[in-house]
Amino acid sequence: MPLTADQLAKSREILMEKRIQLANQVERLAKDAAESTQATENSKSPISSAENASDTYEQDFAFMSMESEEELMRKVDRALQRVREKTYGECEECNKDINPERLEALPWATMCIKCQEMEERGMRRKREEDDVDFDIADDNEEALIGDDKGRI
Repeated sequence: MPLTADQLAKSREILMEKRIQLANQVERLAKDAAESTQATENSKSPISSAENASDTYEQDFAFMSMESEEELMRKVDRALQRVREKTYGECEECNKDINPERLEALPWATMCIKCQEMEERGMRRKREEDDVDFDIADDNEEALIGDDKGRI
């Protein structure tokens, strides 16, 4: 069943708030990384190998965190685009409705649990350009990641 207008409005609000949080986090991480890099470059005292390694680790961690947050922000942006296109809540793979509880827990989800699980296992449902189709016995069944006995 498609999302109600109230569910859609609530999801949009949650996505907008998450985007603001992520943008602020990315900005803070970028500032921290820049300050850390500048502090290391401007240090007049000789830096020991341990201090240099620690600074490098902190800078790398900040950049990796920033990349992770930016990737999540792209997913949130994609979800907001799907809200505008009126396709939010529809699985990009099988075109069936994504469970509302899944969207409540993960508002930027673009696939139902079954399709997401198959993608994580390196499998995909049939698309027009694909030659292989994967049969799923019960589309209402909620799959548990790692619970693949008798499923593949």
